[in-house]
Amino acid sequence: MSKSSNGSASTSDKTTAMTGSRHVRAQPLTAEAFAPFGSLASIEAAGGRSVNQNRARRIPGLSDLQHAAAAVRPVVDIYQIAPSSLPFGVACFERHVLSSQVFIPIRCAALLIVVAPEDANGQPDIARTAAFIGDGGTIIHYRAGVWHSPLVALNGPAVLSMVMWEAGDARDCQEITPSALVEVT
Repeated sequence: MSKSSNGSASTSDKTTAMTGSRHVRAQPLTAEAFAPFGSLASIEAAGGRSVNQNRARRIPGLSDLQHAAAAVRPVVDIYQIAPSSLPFGVACFERHVLSSQVFIPIRCAALLIVVAPEDANGQPDIARTAAFIGDGGTIIHYRAGVWHSPLVALNGPAVLSMVMWEAGDARDCQEITPSALVEVT
């Protein structure tokens, strides 16, 4: 039993995937390359419409968020991430089968985002792992069920807001520890 992101008690389903090692070169984060795993929005986007007596602009961001009926509790938390550097060894993949998960940068220079599609056994397909480097102005949306590593702050610490829905049980976060590290350069 561990504490969930909002401090309430929850369980985490931890297992080990039987896979080989993998070296991955991080690519720049683009909407097209990230599309199989989720969607992106920029805090610097243009357009939108005037709101709040013309003192603000409401710019469309993410419209494809999802959550299962069992995930009834909305959660908005703050993540404070210590900086790391490349090369980086990914020792954990996680997914949230009941909900999309969104990270909104508050203070951030750059982030390493590592994702893997699901294999035939429902585990992360380590051989098809992808890695991206995003800037501090990109909102990241993981679709429900997408395997991803915890975010990695690059070039300094990061503070992000995280939004998702939870059920309060093991389905909220499933974690996999691969048998070998995935090294990202």
